[in-house]
Amino acid sequence: MTSSETPRILAVEDNSETQLLLEHLLKGSYETEVVAGVEAALAAVEETPFEVLLLDINLNEDQTGTDLLHLIRERDGMGQVPAIALTAYAMPGDREDFLEKGFDEYVSKPFTRDDLTEAIESTLNPA
Repeated sequence: MTSSETPRILAVEDNSETQLLLEHLLKGSYETEVVAGVEAALAAVEETPFEVLLLDINLNEDQTGTDLLHLIRERDGMGQVPAIALTAYAMPGDREDFLEKGFDEYVSKPFTRDDLTEAIESTLNPA
């Protein structure tokens, strides 16, 4: 990816209000595709390469954001794409738990634009 390209982000969030919030907070900085669930996310990664995955953990489906992460990472070329857990879990130890499950970063709800961009930038530009 060249520096002139806008990073592409796939955000998976089942709550319509949070979907709108994500689109609003990220527009202008990133090219963001927001989808509502597992099947739509899997279809999106087949169609388009993404630089970052932003995955809600509690999807109103049989599968969680963690399950989705593992399904995406099994796909060709997707094994190293950084993923950020987006969750209402904000207890001590939750961040470490999500990192152990394969996420690269963690953002708890409610979040700000700064919370999101810091997490995205840290996954795009690891120290």
